[in-house]
Amino acid sequence: MPRLRAKHRTELRYAGPTGESVNELRMTPRDGEHQHVLEAATMIEPAAETFASTDAFGNTVLWFQLTESHERMVVESTAIVDVMAVAARGDGQWGDLADPAFIDRWAEFLTPSRFIRWTAPVAALAADLGLPANGSVGDWLTALEQGVNGAIAYTPGATTVDTPVEEVVHARRGVCQDMAHLAIAICRHRGVPARYVSGWLHQPGHDGPAESHAWLEAQVGDAGWVEIDPTHPGMSPDYVRIGIGRDYADVPPIRGSYVGPATTDLIVSVEVVEMEGAE
Repeated sequence: MPRLRAKHRTELRYAGPTGESVNELRMTPRDGEHQHVLEAATMIEPAAETFASTDAFGNTVLWFQLTESHERMVVESTAIVDVMAVAARGDGQWGDLADPAFIDRWAEFLTPSRFIRWTAPVAALAADLGLPANGSVGDWLTALEQGVNGAIAYTPGATTVDTPVEEVVHARRGVCQDMAHLAIAICRHRGVPARYVSGWLHQPGHDGPAESHAWLEAQVGDAGWVEIDPTHPGMSPDYVRIGIGRDYADVPPIRGSYVGPATTDLIVSVEVVEMEGAE
């Protein structure tokens, strides 16, 4: 059971003094069946009192307000988390997913959302993947994970958080968020409930800086929610889970508004290191 220490730091710099700033954060790791949160804290500069709540998907949301004039804002989230082995995907039978009660229970993860649409370009790419028509749901998900990874070249900077999935298909380039959105769209069209997962990823032996990461969970039925990562096929236990939702729009790390000049710089850094393992 790996024990991971993580730090996510966001710095916003403005062209001049800003006034009223209201923000909400989703940077607190989830405590549950996949991981145990030992410590979690958030630092804000200028200092501000935070108010915690839980959103509709069970994510921790911190709200804060800055009223004094400031030209930069820093938000730093730190955590120590024990992460557990990834659950097996199970078999899953397509007939179970067609049960009206199952469809009704997971309807919000079967229908379109802001970044998840079934359009002609997405349908064409899905057809090109040659996903198996027979076999179990688990086998189909493994083929989907590998297929999206092969079809979309991971290219940092190729897209933004608002890039439509159709543009990703056209360019055949994107980042983890884009691959997750594309795989979710294909899942939902096939009748597999799927939801977006945001978090941090520890990559042992990786020399570059860590980054925020995105993958997805699919509801298989017998195995419950199982995870797939089109960016890194074959899930490992080195994921720190932060938020779940229908797509990225439900789980941005920071969302807010302020009164003042434009933002000149957005600097984000993520550090994830393995500590001594949990007992």
